[in-house]
Amino acid sequence: SKFFLGPNRDHITSTKDAFYKTGTEEYPDGVFGEDSQFYCREGDVSGGEEISNCSPGDYWIHIDPLGHVSFYYSRCDALAGCKSTRANLVDTSETFSIVPFGSLEYSNAVWECVYGFGPYVFSDGQDTVTLASICESAPSYELPEGNPNTEEYSYDNANLTPRGSNQGTGVPFWQVLFEIREWSLELSAPSVDTTSVAEKFGNAVKSLVTGGGSTEFFVDRKCFSDNEDNGLLLMKLLMMTEKGCKASAQFYMIDRGPECGTNCGVIQGDLYYEADILVTQTAVNLRPTELVAGTANFVTTGDIRLLEAP
Repeated sequence: SKFFLGPNRDHITSTKDAFYKTGTEEYPDGVFGEDSQFYCREGDVSGGEEISNCSPGDYWIHIDPLGHVSFYYSRCDALAGCKSTRANLVDTSETFSIVPFGSLEYSNAVWECVYGFGPYVFSDGQDTVTLASICESAPSYELPEGNPNTEEYSYDNANLTPRGSNQGTGVPFWQVLFEIREWSLELSAPSVDTTSVAEKFGNAVKSLVTGGGSTEFFVDRKCFSDNEDNGLLLMKLLMMTEKGCKASAQFYMIDRGPECGTNCGVIQGDLYYEADILVTQTAVNLRPTELVAGTANFVTTGDIRLLEAP
């Protein structure tokens, strides 16, 4: 079998061994003969390791040129695609689900109701009183009574909250771009002449505030952690024209100092612009005797904010 054998079958090491234990081979208490469990269950020990329960996990996915999928514990390992660092997936008799990293509530619903049917299959929650899943105890009404003098006023088991999970924080999350040589951001608000005929002095109003800029960065084979990246991210954004082509960016203007590294968040005295950008042009400058450098031009879209931390 490709599955881990349970303690009732750990004597089977070849095709010639007896199905049941014989002689001095001992069964666990109370599970003799047909009552024994063939495969490992949660809490059993197989190969010197205790079998844990199935639990959700966060992985990076690598897809090779042939379409084969493998899972890795870090972004850098997934990019490399080496067999030695792959996550070891245990064979299971049940199905398992792969869902995008993100919404905890949606993922919880998928995991809990993947075998369920009915209108609540994708909107699972938990009754705050009985802690029962909505898949097991759905409200029996369609339009609950709102009269406080009726028994239905309590809305039955509709007081639901999303279940907890050991998942990480949802997306999107901020990434710090390294190896940026410089960046520039130009904002403009053209004026529109509103002077009336025969007026001695001119009048004007400001038009739309628009912006754009450019950045220079190094191109190399370095790999960074999950919340870090380099200028290659800007090159990838150019190749997207629909989904995922817009990015939120923060442009910091004051040296933050070395006291907290790259994971400070907003610190006292920060001054920065925040806007959504669209990368419109990239270029790579290659000289054999120098580092490979790239440039990216972008335009802003939507609100542009100048923010200062207190």
